[in-house]
Amino acid sequence: MKLKEIAAKANVSISTVSRIINNQGSFSEETRRKVMDIAQEYLKPGLTPSKVGGLSYAIAVFVPEAHDFVGNDPASSADLSHLKEEFEASGHRFLLATHSRGAMTAGPGYKLLTDHKIDAAIVFDSFVDDRLVDELTDRGIPYLVTNGRRYDRAQNYVDYDNRKGAYEVIRYLHGLGHRAIGLIAGPEDHLVSRNRLDGCRDAFRELGLEWREDNVRAGAFDPSHGYQAAKQLIGRRSGGGRITALFAFNDMMAFGAMKALSELKRSIPQDVSLVGFDDLKLSEYMTPPLTTVRRFRYDISGLIVKMLMELIANRTIAEVHVSLKTELIERESCAPARAEGEA
Repeated sequence: MKLKEIAAKANVSISTVSRIINNQGSFSEETRRKVMDIAQEYLKPGLTPSKVGGLSYAIAVFVPEAHDFVGNDPASSADLSHLKEEFEASGHRFLLATHSRGAMTAGPGYKLLTDHKIDAAIVFDSFVDDRLVDELTDRGIPYLVTNGRRYDRAQNYVDYDNRKGAYEVIRYLHGLGHRAIGLIAGPEDHLVSRNRLDGCRDAFRELGLEWREDNVRAGAFDPSHGYQAAKQLIGRRSGGGRITALFAFNDMMAFGAMKALSELKRSIPQDVSLVGFDDLKLSEYMTPPLTTVRRFRYDISGLIVKMLMELIANRTIAEVHVSLKTELIERESCAPARAEGEA
């Protein structure tokens, strides 16, 4: 008999069975006795509960309710696809669920929690004021956060250091002489965009650059937002001076910005330098090839699965804090800034 069958008969989650069998966690004596009695009754002679194999967990992957990035953002779409493949290859169920901002009180995602149908969860692309992690913690459900995390509170996460990656972009552009830098950000209420924006703020503050909110345009992670934002930022002239560089928070938005700059008759990089984020395959084949931030080439999906299994088993790891590196890839879309009025 497998753990999932013991869990079903005891009307508890698989993670509860695993923890009780491994003498972990705090459970009522009634629950503990029920699980152990069922386990001892149905296991084959000579097979101890701790050696039960064939574990199959139900893993919920929560994405934002408005999740157009699945179609518009190839990097996020690929991340989700790789996660699904990794979990299913390991024999686990992959349940994609949406959730909304604030506390979860309704919807299919919340029903998964209340019906005790999941053993663990991944929070993918969190909202800034997301309450989902609190819900999972209160219910004792093991979880990991990825593609955007909180830097100001403890969370279990396996994620790229988006904040440091954006910080390095601003340092790089500053080194080329750019002082008026336009930021094409993602949605204001998504943590991954906030992480990158905070990295920009860190660099601006450290370098003594003036932070101007009117040099920031937030919107969806898609080419149309990059196109519109670039037109707005480059097409205007204000007290902040002529913008000489644009940093788009993903490559797809940078592609949209390229089209806008072409229509505005602004040359890249002679008139405007441009940087993206993610290093999509297409980026090096654009005209000119796009300078961008590469997320460290590591099997993050495999690492997420491994760490989540450790949290479920609750044997040796109590918390997970894994921050993967990013790398600035210099290509031909950036050049030293021209002085005002220079031909």
